[in-house]
Amino acid sequence: MGTAKAKRRPVLICCGVLVAAIAVLAVVFVALYFTVFRPRSPKVVATAVVADLLPKGDGGGGQDLNLTVHVDVTVNNPNYAAFRYGDVVTLVRYHGSDVGMSVVPAGEIARETLTVAAAVEVDTLKVAATPYFYVEFPTGKLPFETATAVAGEAVVLGAFKISASSQVACQVTVHLLPPNATSECTSTVHIGR
Repeated sequence: MGTAKAKRRPVLICCGVLVAAIAVLAVVFVALYFTVFRPRSPKVVATAVVADLLPKGDGGGGQDLNLTVHVDVTVNNPNYAAFRYGDVVTLVRYHGSDVGMSVVPAGEIARETLTVAAAVEVDTLKVAATPYFYVEFPTGKLPFETATAVAGEAVVLGAFKISASSQVACQVTVHLLPPNATSECTSTVHIGR
């Protein structure tokens, strides 16, 4: 009987060391997850909206203007995990009608700040075709809305996926003389949807 206990003793020591090592590793991984790798919300801010109003140069009438709206969206990802986002779509609307769209290709951002710039060329013929244009054009101010959507996911430790999306909406007033724009933007961020 003494030999059976002696044979089990190294097995018990080995199992005990293995359980202790697994417990220590589990504690280390949990501590790292809740400190260093803890998922944080990306910060998304619309930083600038500028409008360029230039003649097209083809010698036409008053509708031959080129209006380009520039929307800069700054994304700050504080996570160590890379945030992979899909195409960034920016729409420009004039009284609810879509008058321009821009798509910025997908990308990736990790532990940095990135500015995604979209230049949307506005279809001035669509703007001039609305009944609001002839009322607002003489005032020298044209109201537009821009909507920018960004969606993607962060993969933490190669196993945990955290999805995030953001919508940035801007109310833009284009002043015709001198050509400039003022804007007021709001952004919403959804994590885990």
